[in-house]
Amino acid sequence: MAQVYLGIGSNLNRENALLFARAQLEPLFKDYAQSSVWQSHAVREAEPDYLNMVAGGNCELSLEELVAVLDDIEKRAGSEMMFHNGTNFGIKRRLDIDVLLYDDVITTEPCKLPRHDIQDYPFVLCPLCELNDTIIHPLLKLPIKEIWNEMAPRLPAKMKVEKFDFDWNRAAPDWE
Repeated sequence: MAQVYLGIGSNLNRENALLFARAQLEPLFKDYAQSSVWQSHAVREAEPDYLNMVAGGNCELSLEELVAVLDDIEKRAGSEMMFHNGTNFGIKRRLDIDVLLYDDVITTEPCKLPRHDIQDYPFVLCPLCELNDTIIHPLLKLPIKEIWNEMAPRLPAKMKVEKFDFDWNRAAPDWE
């Protein structure tokens, strides 16, 4: 079994997308756990805000199998037209799921690990720290808690994340 952490995000039909993600991901893990949901501003300013979280646990799938399953989940979540504040962004995916860590594997295939988002983006680092702040970054050889403690006080307002009051007591949509 591998200890796996996934970054999950959506800015399109956000709450339903996260409910769908949890329903699909939980069975893949022996001991599924997830962070709180965090809201962040989109990198492209005109886009709506994102909801992000980190989930993970011990998984029996190989890295290649996991990446294929995640791709399938994203496809089944579907896509729709994104129109926000007068801007038409075209057809966008509802859900994005990235492998952040797969044990201490360092690779570029079938995906880049560890994922660069860990140390680059507060919407990944903050929920990952919340879920397990004892992780040592495989490349940087630093505790992620230390990376977060350095990053958090210096974040500009547009990059800050805030906890989102999420209601998990709803059924996930049937986007199959």
